[in-house]
Amino acid sequence: MSKKITLNSGYQFDEIGVTNSDEINTPLFSRNIKEVSITHTGIAELKFQTLDSRTFLNFGGRLNYFEKFNSVFIEPRLQFHQAISNTLSIELLAEAKSQTLSQIIDLQQDFLGIEKRRWTLANDGTIPIQRSNQWSVGLTYKDNKWLVTWDNFYKKVNGVTSSSQGFQNQFEFSRSSGSYEVIGTELLLQRSFKKLQTWLSYSFNDNKYLFRDLSTTNFPNNFELTHVLSTAIVYDWKQFKVAIGGKWHSGKPVTNTASNNINIDNPSNPQIVYDLPNNSNLPDYFQLNFSALRDWKISSRVSIQGGFSILNLLNKSNIIQKYYRINSTQDGIETVNTYSLKRTPNLNVKLSF
Repeated sequence: MSKKITLNSGYQFDEIGVTNSDEINTPLFSRNIKEVSITHTGIAELKFQTLDSRTFLNFGGRLNYFEKFNSVFIEPRLQFHQAISNTLSIELLAEAKSQTLSQIIDLQQDFLGIEKRRWTLANDGTIPIQRSNQWSVGLTYKDNKWLVTWDNFYKKVNGVTSSSQGFQNQFEFSRSSGSYEVIGTELLLQRSFKKLQTWLSYSFNDNKYLFRDLSTTNFPNNFELTHVLSTAIVYDWKQFKVAIGGKWHSGKPVTNTASNNINIDNPSNPQIVYDLPNNSNLPDYFQLNFSALRDWKISSRVSIQGGFSILNLLNKSNIIQKYYRINSTQDGIETVNTYSLKRTPNLNVKLSF
């Protein structure tokens, strides 16, 4: 439209098909179900950018029509970037999104402890269309040696099904839909030297579920990591590069058993009695990693790269998942812990020609 203003528009057509098959040996049974979802989308956005590129604005949206449900969703989008000085800038982002495709878990512990996930399409009933609204605002400082970013964000997702969240407590077999809401902040500090580069990042997240049909409606998200801290140092000299980095975060939420932890009203099918959902946390997680890389030039066309790394250098025993099950032989509750990898060396050689 001008040197500063551009108008973009378009149309998008999506047809998504999902097929799920089941086969059972005893009794002999099989079925094959296919679902199809068609979406028509109109797109329009207006871009404004000053000639010196210090100010940038992108405002527009998507108009989605879901043919299967005869539903129309409007999804606005906003991106604003403003340079305050040569080194400091501010950015604002806001958007709404929708999604008809998701995953559900039929059985958390199905065969040899392997969970059974399957893709499924929204049916506008037990599995609603997922809709999210999110925004973020951040500051960036950048010069020849420093990079500092600070981002603050909020996100809410509606239409989340309990069967997609990996519950291993009293809600493992529940079928309900709800939402989750997360608010947080992220800080990154990066410093460059002549042959050395270091960075440190920290994030805070407050992530909560809301399921109105469950016995407890509001509780921490299964994937909430309230505090996360990571850092790394990289040294680069000619064809040799070495790095060491670490990550620490607070433990994931977990549901403990109640004091009277077994319900034997039905002796043939005893049930675990749980405390409030996600009422506790796993121990803090910490891992230190090391890697080294070296390049050799054999000729103008041939080179060899050799690398060595050690995952979990300190051989820490980190619990990343915990759940409970009834031990039928001992008539008691058994605690099952899943651990991250112990110290793991890796060696690789790559030939390029």
